[in-house]
Amino acid sequence: MRTKVFFLLVSLFAISSVLYRSESFAFLHSKPEELNIRWNGWKDANSVRKLLLQAQESGKSYFSQFHLYDVRSKNIQSSKYLIQTGEVPYIYALDFYYAAGTYFLEDYQQKNKKAIIEVVKNKWRENRSIPSFSWHLENPYVESSFGDYMGCRYRYGNKGKKYPVEHRYVIKEILTQKGGQQCGFGTYKGNNKIYRYDNPRKWFDAQCKEIAEIINQFVDNTGKPIPFIFRLWHECEDSWMWWGASVSANDYKKFFILTERNIKKYAPKAQILWAYCTDRNWKTKEDFMARYPGDKYVDIIGYDDYEIGCSSKKKETIKKARIVTQVAKEHGKVAGLFETANIQDESKDNFMSDFLYPLIETNGVSFGIVQMWTNGTFETYRQYNDRKKFLKFTNILMIKSNE
Repeated sequence: MRTKVFFLLVSLFAISSVLYRSESFAFLHSKPEELNIRWNGWKDANSVRKLLLQAQESGKSYFSQFHLYDVRSKNIQSSKYLIQTGEVPYIYALDFYYAAGTYFLEDYQQKNKKAIIEVVKNKWRENRSIPSFSWHLENPYVESSFGDYMGCRYRYGNKGKKYPVEHRYVIKEILTQKGGQQCGFGTYKGNNKIYRYDNPRKWFDAQCKEIAEIINQFVDNTGKPIPFIFRLWHECEDSWMWWGASVSANDYKKFFILTERNIKKYAPKAQILWAYCTDRNWKTKEDFMARYPGDKYVDIIGYDDYEIGCSSKKKETIKKARIVTQVAKEHGKVAGLFETANIQDESKDNFMSDFLYPLIETNGVSFGIVQMWTNGTFETYRQYNDRKKFLKFTNILMIKSNE
């Protein structure tokens, strides 16, 4: 009898222990809705990183749009996206290139710089929304009369008609401080050539300092830094960027690290998540990570892909999305899709809901952030409705989806 009682007590103790443990750790397997997560509850770079990872691990994605707030326009709220959907994001995309550098006219630059700072401050105050920045920095040898490659002076590379042949590896000149000449020419449409800097390294340091001066003004009304994402030297395996394929993988890594260190030197209090971003022109995991500067310098691992809307590339697209997801997980980083758009004819009207969304919901694919660019089309009711449908999916994180 005593033996039976003993075993009964042991059994009851074991059952109660299991129940206690399952209740105590139930939060580990709870759905995000059950945890009542505040998706914009961030206060610094580290808390942004944690929320991006939490979204990613729960199968959700923050959605971001480039030029949702058009800082180059007289009316920042006049973008076609805001007019058609009234959407309010947790994250939105901007670029430093039209507010800094030695190419644009000073008045234009200053106006854009002021607008960028106002947007970052206002959106933080209104919704605690944060920006995702890119930097399409011009080549230091670009001339005022430059008009090739769609006028994009960041594409001023070794194919440019007026490019000085001896300076086709300008990043080497920046890194080694050797072999460079005077650069930083006169501004856009100017007839004069003003050599503002003695060499590319001095020019580059000045550009970093100018960007840092903008970043230093990203503060709330108490003076605390507003966190943001900074995608450095994207599409790095492509030939059209002067920091791209013509640069060795090792020199690209050094250039990435030099940039990050310079920004941190001139903006030491800034709260930045640093993003490594390729294009889609790679085949293997090793290719994708060939230019990765190291875990110490990166918070988000991402890529751009403009063939998501192409049915014939579906298998390849899924494979690459899974590789990016896998690599980010292995390194403990956020995975991101930083540029895509409905540029394919077959998917112009249903790209977001019938191509992009199924991709990010595919087994083995999980992005903390999904970001659209502006080079697609957004001008028909079918395209408006496609976007509205996409933004209403429960796994797409938005403050407000549409009117």
